[in-house]
Parts: sequence; C-alpha cells; structure tokens
Amino acid sequence: MTRGMMVIVGAALAVASLLAGCSSEDTSTPKPSSSSGSSGASGGLSLAFTSKCARCHGSTGTGDATYPSLPGALTPATYAATVRSGRKAMPMFGASEISDADLAADYDWMKTKR
Repeated sequence: MTRGMMVIVGAALAVASLLAGCSSEDTSTPKPSSSSGSSGASGGLSLAFTSKCARCHGSTGTGDATYPSLPGALTPATYAATVRSGRKAMPMFGASEISDADLAADYDWMKTKR
C-alpha cells in the first residue's frame, strides 16, 4: 500500500469512528453519582448523558476541540431541541433515549454545578 493510500484509509477510519462514536455507549467514561438514570440534581449528570453524550462531550459536558462544551449559550428549550433533532455529526435522541426530565436536570447541572 502506498503512503498516500495509507493516509486516505487512516482519514476514512478516523471519520467513521467520529460518526459512529457519539451514540455508542462508552463504558470507560466515569459514571455520574446519580443512581437512577434520571435527575442529575443528586450530584451529577444523568445516566442517559453518560451513555449517550459523554463519549463526545466529556463526562461533565465540557467538550474539546472537536465537540462543543454544553450547554454553551443555548437556552433550555434550544438545548432540548438540539438533542432531539441532532446537529451536524451528532445524532438525534428521542424521549425514549433521554427523557425530558433528564435533559432539564442535565442542563441545570451544567449551567450551575460545573
């Protein structure tokens, strides 16, 4: 395989990994202190955030050079709408995957506790 082909294959694998990664569960991500999977008010983000969002946005939602810090300047309604409809490489997440209560609690935790 030529050097040019190796670069193309490597880039394709990196892009595929990014596109597939956001919705996959990552068991290496630290779990939040909430034990029920709902409200993050008891000391952390919801289990839904940990299993659906943390892989890309980090265990506390601070993001990195590729993925934004959450919720940023979004209002609670815009944050929820973005999660529901997806954005760019981010998949959409329905209420069966992340409840409205978890979205609201996670938004509040990231805005006030982090």
